[in-house]
Amino acid sequence: MQTIFSTSLTPGEYVEQNYQEQVQAPEYCPNCEAPSSLEALGYYSRFVTQVIAAVLEILVRRFRCRRCRISVSCLPEFAQPYRVVNSTTVEAAFNGERARADVQRWWVLLRSYWRRFDAHVPELVRRVGQAFGRLPLEPTAQDFWKRCVQAGGGLARSTQELIDRFRTCLFGTYRCHQRKKVVKNPCGK
Repeated sequence: MQTIFSTSLTPGEYVEQNYQEQVQAPEYCPNCEAPSSLEALGYYSRFVTQVIAAVLEILVRRFRCRRCRISVSCLPEFAQPYRVVNSTTVEAAFNGERARADVQRWWVLLRSYWRRFDAHVPELVRRVGQAFGRLPLEPTAQDFWKRCVQAGGGLARSTQELIDRFRTCLFGTYRCHQRKKVVKNPCGK
């Protein structure tokens, strides 16, 4: 499973501080909801852009639940699930801030992100409903976007809400955000 954790760090600061080593396990397993059941498992690497032109490799902290045995990765809020462009740049592009250097640099990719988001809006509306505020009867991607970031206080926090509460994100409904069935071991182990 994947969760998003809040941080004020930039991608560069996260790397410089080896912050992945300081990431704490969520209080409850996001799958079985057992309290204090997550133990350190390791890390995986992925890439994310900085607001400047560079792409950084970051390490994402992983934990395993002692009860349901599911692994949980804790993605920093500056990173979008399965997307290399950081949350700040994605939000700026979706808000129409085309003059920003970071938006211009990643514009081709950001346009593809918008198309993916636009295609996912019907599913988002089905899952989320009016949770972010009233939407028109046939909402457009722009309608959903405005409500989502307004209610959530920005893309990073909205992504966290979409994943934790609705098990989806702006770009798709992925398996890593879904709960897994807890299989009881017939041997009692």
